[in-house]
Amino acid sequence: MEPAGPSTGRPGRWHLAVGVLAAAGLVAFVVLEREQVTEALEQVRDVDPAWLALGLATSITSIVLFAGVRIVLLTAAGGRLGLGEATTASFASGAIAATVPGGGAIATAYMVQRYRDSGTDAAGATWVTVATGVLAPAVLVAATLTGFAVLGQGPATIVLPSLAAVGLLGAFVWVTRRPQVLLGPTRTVVHAWRRVRNRDRSDAASVAEEFVERFGGIRAGGVRWTAAWMLQVLSWAGEFVTLLASILAVGGAVPWQAILAAYGASQLAGAIPLVPGGAGQVETTLVVALTAAGMDTATALAATVVFRIGSHWLVVPIGWICLAVDRWRRRIPRM
Repeated sequence: MEPAGPSTGRPGRWHLAVGVLAAAGLVAFVVLEREQVTEALEQVRDVDPAWLALGLATSITSIVLFAGVRIVLLTAAGGRLGLGEATTASFASGAIAATVPGGGAIATAYMVQRYRDSGTDAAGATWVTVATGVLAPAVLVAATLTGFAVLGQGPATIVLPSLAAVGLLGAFVWVTRRPQVLLGPTRTVVHAWRRVRNRDRSDAASVAEEFVERFGGIRAGGVRWTAAWMLQVLSWAGEFVTLLASILAVGGAVPWQAILAAYGASQLAGAIPLVPGGAGQVETTLVVALTAAGMDTATALAATVVFRIGSHWLVVPIGWICLAVDRWRRRIPRM
């Protein structure tokens, strides 16, 4: 997918600088820890194919389950996507986000268009985008804090997961029940967009009001929210099992008390938009967390490499194939 605009300017230089620093850090690590790296590569070479296959299967299942989250919430906005279509779009958007500079924004635009194609309007597509964007991190934060609670970080951490999840979802519900808070920003966005596209801006205010009214009128209901929540939990659980399988595939022992906290922390680190796909951020955080849990550095490195291959790098080419298939399929007129 082509970027919407030129990639010059400060954001491009910033991402380039981060990439250069990450590459320099990686080279320095390989030089300083070459014995550990060599041992880790040997463990990766001797990976157990059965555990590796399980990890790949659960990684793919995780994406299919997240597609289910999108389907459930999309029905609240009046759209309809089949599981195959939603899964294809989820793989495709993931590949865009993971490999293209500024891919997060491009992937979001791609999914918004897919929601529009499914029968909903701009407000409905925006609602689904925001809803999924709130639900996924809410569940991840809850899981991560639960992991730290298991580590015995104090009695207060036992209630923090629930409070964090409820707080994120509550903020979203509050906005949908008081959509007038969105009116000012929406007017600004509509006016700016029409100015960029050299279109008439006289009705920007009425367009914004109609959009906000529609956005605030969408209600998912308790049944849909419960279904979406459970599917999101299972989606994260699928990737979590991929991590467990990766550790076992390289002959490591799972640090059960710390593993959930390690997984959640690494995924949250990867969500920081420094480089596409969180490359380097996830790996560094996970290696540090696993070694802090008592795993030797070589095994932690090997497990992290296998995990990222199964949960990220092998999924990316599948996503680009799905994007090509999606474009080809939508060019064919329906009978």
